Amino acid sequence: MKIGVKLTLTFFLVAMTTMVIIGVISFRKSKAALTKDTYNNLLAVRETKEDQLEDYFSQLDHQVHSYSDDPTVIAAARALSNGFNAIDSDLQMNDERMVPINKSLSDYYQHEFLPRLNKNLKKKATESEISNPLRNGRILQSEFIATNPQEADNKCKLADAGDGSSYSAAHKQYHNFFRNIQEHFGYHDVYLVDSKTGVIIYSVEKEIDFGTSLIDGPFKNTNLANVFKTANNSTALDTAFFADFKPYRPAFDEPNAFIATTIYDGSEKIGVLIFSMPLDEINDIMTNDRNWDEVGLGETGEGFIVGDDFKTRNQSRLLMQDSATFFSVMKEDSTPEDIIQTMRSFNTSIGMQTVHTTGVDSGLAGKDGLAVYDNYRHRKVFSSYGPIDVEGVHWMLSFEINQDEALENVYELRKQIILASSVFLLFIALISFILGRQITKPITLLTEDASELATGNFDVEIKIKRKDEIGILAVGFKKMQVTIRKMIEELRHINANLEQKVEERTEEINNAKAILEHKNKEILDSINYALRLQTAILPPVEKLNAILDDSFVLFKPKDIVSGDFYWMKKMEHHLLIAAVDCTGHGVPGALVSMVGSSALDRCVGEFHLAKPSDILDKLRELVIATFETKDHDVKDGMDIAMVSIRYNKEKTKATVEYSGANNPLWLKRKNSEEIEETKADKQPIGVFDFGKPFTNHTVEVHKGDCIYLFTDGYADQFGGPAGKKFRYKTLKNLLQNISNEPMSVQGKKLDEAFEQWRGELSQIDDVCVIGVRI
Repeated sequence: MKIGVKLTLTFFLVAMTTMVIIGVISFRKSKAALTKDTYNNLLAVRETKEDQLEDYFSQLDHQVHSYSDDPTVIAAARALSNGFNAIDSDLQMNDERMVPINKSLSDYYQHEFLPRLNKNLKKKATESEISNPLRNGRILQSEFIATNPQEADNKCKLADAGDGSSYSAAHKQYHNFFRNIQEHFGYHDVYLVDSKTGVIIYSVEKEIDFGTSLIDGPFKNTNLANVFKTANNSTALDTAFFADFKPYRPAFDEPNAFIATTIYDGSEKIGVLIFSMPLDEINDIMTNDRNWDEVGLGETGEGFIVGDDFKTRNQSRLLMQDSATFFSVMKEDSTPEDIIQTMRSFNTSIGMQTVHTTGVDSGLAGKDGLAVYDNYRHRKVFSSYGPIDVEGVHWMLSFEINQDEALENVYELRKQIILASSVFLLFIALISFILGRQITKPITLLTEDASELATGNFDVEIKIKRKDEIGILAVGFKKMQVTIRKMIEELRHINANLEQKVEERTEEINNAKAILEHKNKEILDSINYALRLQTAILPPVEKLNAILDDSFVLFKPKDIVSGDFYWMKKMEHHLLIAAVDCTGHGVPGALVSMVGSSALDRCVGEFHLAKPSDILDKLRELVIATFETKDHDVKDGMDIAMVSIRYNKEKTKATVEYSGANNPLWLKRKNSEEIEETKADKQPIGVFDFGKPFTNHTVEVHKGDCIYLFTDGYADQFGGPAGKKFRYKTLKNLLQNISNEPMSVQGKKLDEAFEQWRGELSQIDDVCVIGVRI
């Protein structure tokens, strides 16, 4: 084979091989990078939305508790309950006067309510299934629903039935108060239920559950009745109970969810306050207020909340944007026609759309992860899924985006690589053929001359004289001879000067290094001195162990000095212990901790306070006064959990008083598997717009019981395989598993678990955990 052909083939094969390798590597790396970015974005979106959902449920819990303690709500429950029981006597009702009332109700059921309800039911409902058997309830249903002059969906506008009864007077007095709550927070409805009879004595919307008993009435098997019974039967104070989304017949079978808590008048339980949860807030969180692009979900990405019945708890993006396609997908997925019709009627998929995928199964099983699988539309999607850490629900959260959309750019890159490679290869083939023919003849002579140059013979004579490229190359070799000779001389000169310059620069660098080392030593000396000052205010762990036989303190500052600190004071009859988390960490946090420790000492020594809530109230006053300036109030402060332990004479049991600012008390009783939590007041030690006196809690404990105080640094640490937070639920499970160990062993295991979880990641906050066995 001639050398020209060989050159042409060689150039072509080299170019083709190079392009193929570069193209394949570029495509694979681009695909891998884009896949990783997609997973990271989905994980970030899911964790952000999970935090928002947890905050939202915490807000609901706070709202229902706040209103259950409101004097207006307590007074309304009393007045409306008395009015309900007296309505028949107030109106002097008898069987004859009940005839038109019963007729008006029957007409309403038959001509207004049942036609709307039965459009959403596969099995049609009858009047006997929804009719209220309670006489007083029927009277009020007639006045506020059947004969109410307002339109069907505006019955709530009637404040006074005008019958002169004590119920109507109470309803007129309190109705606007409850309507304002409903409208301000977006609740579907607000209920007051009598704790003894289970009768719904008041609701804003006046649906047909109004005036019925949730114990033995027509709606006794609904999720509203279940959450009422759970709350009413509970002896726990300051606890809210949640009922998951289920079709609710009085709301025409639209899915409803409820949150409830008890109403106490002093020590007497008089009722249950129930909010029907709004759907818009959860949908706004999951759809980012319908701005999916802002969180990187593109045109096909969406998020789902799915319950253990595999039904969604939020609206489908496809239904919002293209309802025709959504219902077509539902039919293809064999969704029953009556369910599809109900979705059309309410324009919602909540509680009705079934999503049963690999991610849903794993999330409901308590697992979180990233995966590719077929979604409910039978399309490949990238997904990030996991369980939701909210008390009272068994939900999972999933965010996904179509694989084709996520990798659209890399597929376009592949097309461009193939097109560019094809053009380039044709060009290379042509150039290779031309050059091969022109190079072969003089190549041998030029090779010989090049070999001489390669051996170091720069005096060789280049004999080729041509005007084409080979001739130019020969001239280039000649110029190279001259250039190399000059370079050798210049290199000798440069080498001499370079050694001197290296010495000068080395001296300058050493001087700068010495200055930096001196400054760094001064800074570290200052911080270490601050550490000695801070260490001086912390009670030695040995002192705590000397007073309490079985205890530990896990104290891990993020930096040299800490914004967390622990505090202890042995009094004549009791022992005070606190775990404190100051604003910030490092030197700023340490300065705030000095203020906090000094203020605690003053609360006990100067002001002679003993009760934890009194100490926290005075501590807040001292901290605000310390940080107050002429121009503005500094927002620095602290969170704290404080207990007072007072033993009986035989030390077989003790009385523990607790008060907390944002940080709770955990109690693990010796003969119990669960950890009990005493919640803190949701306010800091410092300036706060809605400050109120701190609550003092008293708990009786016995020998062998364990109490735990802590700051947020342990639970907020990022780590593990997915690089996410440790969380309080995981910390609680860990303490439950090791609670039977000696306290010193518990402290070591907590430390080991923390370090194992953190791995190679940096510690993000100071950590303080205190454990005491009674």
